[in-house]
Amino acid sequence: QHQLQMIISTLGTPEKEALRRIPNEKCRSFIESLPASGGQPLEDLVTSAAPDALELLKKTLRFAPNRRLTVEQVLEHSYLAQLHCPEDEPVRTLLDPSDFEFERRKIDTRALREEIFLEALRYHPVKRENYFEEQIRTGNVYSIVEYRLLEPGESQYTSDEEEAGG
Repeated sequence: QHQLQMIISTLGTPEKEALRRIPNEKCRSFIESLPASGGQPLEDLVTSAAPDALELLKKTLRFAPNRRLTVEQVLEHSYLAQLHCPEDEPVRTLLDPSDFEFERRKIDTRALREEIFLEALRYHPVKRENYFEEQIRTGNVYSIVEYRLLEPGESQYTSDEEEAGG
């Protein structure tokens, strides 16, 4: 809560559109309960910063993601001109959302370990194939979709103690 208060006193109260995007009702209510703040000029907080550094901060420190600079825009910003080298900045296609399915599920420690293990197997195709064949052979096939989807604002992880009722 203290961190949120500091952020809001610095950046100002988020706009209604940005507040609506916060999935955690408790967090959203807390922010709405704070006194309205217009924020503080970054120039007053970071007095030794170069003007183009302050401009970059102002364009990236925004609550609404659609109002922030994109990564490409940040890399092309004048403050980073000496570091910007398009030939050495790899780009890639969008990631497959299914790679992050486990982040949308209520999982336990066993499932988290399995997800980490499966990620490691991506770098060992032969072992990965053997592992999946063994799962099929034993009838013990792991699937993240067996775990229910999270409710808005719900914590992702469940401790083993919580599951055991302790």
